Amino acid sequence: MKIKHILILFLAIFTSLYGELKNPDYIKGLEYYRNKKFLLAIGSFKKLVDAGIQDDKLFFYLGNSYAFIENYDKALEMLKFANEVTKDPKFQSLILHNIGYVYYLKKDYKKSIMYHNQAYSINTNLSQVFWYKGMAYFKMKDKLNTINEWERYLELEPEGKESDNIRKALAILKSKDFSFEKDTEKVLGEFSEKQKLDIQPLIDVEGVLEEIKPQDRGKVSDEALEDIEQ
Repeated sequence: MKIKHILILFLAIFTSLYGELKNPDYIKGLEYYRNKKFLLAIGSFKKLVDAGIQDDKLFFYLGNSYAFIENYDKALEMLKFANEVTKDPKFQSLILHNIGYVYYLKKDYKKSIMYHNQAYSINTNLSQVFWYKGMAYFKMKDKLNTINEWERYLELEPEGKESDNIRKALAILKSKDFSFEKDTEKVLGEFSEKQKLDIQPLIDVEGVLEEIKPQDRGKVSDEALEDIEQ
């Protein structure tokens, strides 16, 4: 996605968030979320869900929080709720993108591809879906579709963050003696450590999280855990 489009989209959704949900638990949940304290964020957001509040942004952040602590089933449940209640097509595309990404983390690559296709059909600014779909096809050892998806990504993002690495990986894939058995690690080795570890951030509508490191997942101090029940 182009930076300009990201900023416009983030700003529009950020503005709407504070007009729609001013509940103290929601505000507290967002603050925990910004600080990568995802267990605490879940505690705050769940209070609103338990109170019967149905809001696409609430379910979205709750789903993302579950994903960051690697509870992928709950993440999918909440993100699918967000998808059901949203009335904003562009926001729906982000939800579908994140559903696809969580399925990728669950290694359900066919569903990951399906949801990324749905996301792109709504929002053609989501060029990163071709990177993810290529990775999904690669994990399924589908060489032809991996090449097709990554070449499409390069068409849309010739100067993208991973574009140079994708070009190197494609050169390996297209070599005459390529085989998944001997060359998988060589292909993956062309990508950054973040990509190899499958910790590319989910789309975050406020852009507050930047990069999530493995040690950030579920980070919360012992004394703060009691806040979840308060």
